[in-house]
Amino acid sequence: MLDVFRLAWFAVRTFFGVIALVLALYAALWLFVKILSAAPSNDEPGAALRSVESYNSQAASRGRATAAVPHDRSGTCPESRSARCEQP
Repeated sequence: MLDVFRLAWFAVRTFFGVIALVLALYAALWLFVKILSAAPSNDEPGAALRSVESYNSQAASRGRATAAVPHDRSGTCPESRSARCEQP
């Protein structure tokens, strides 16, 4: 009879332990996001796009073929590559 209570106590402890673990992970992730969102950012809007365009222009000037499809920011693709581009 004592084994039944021992098993029940183990099940209750395990259940609440798993709940506590999930809540601790949730709190840690929430804190991580809060810290990162409060950090000052030196990035300007469009900095990544300018970096990619700069890299592509440098590669083109060296005679290398670029993997990126040029984008004219209007949502359309150049006619020479329109088969590979998705039209909006």
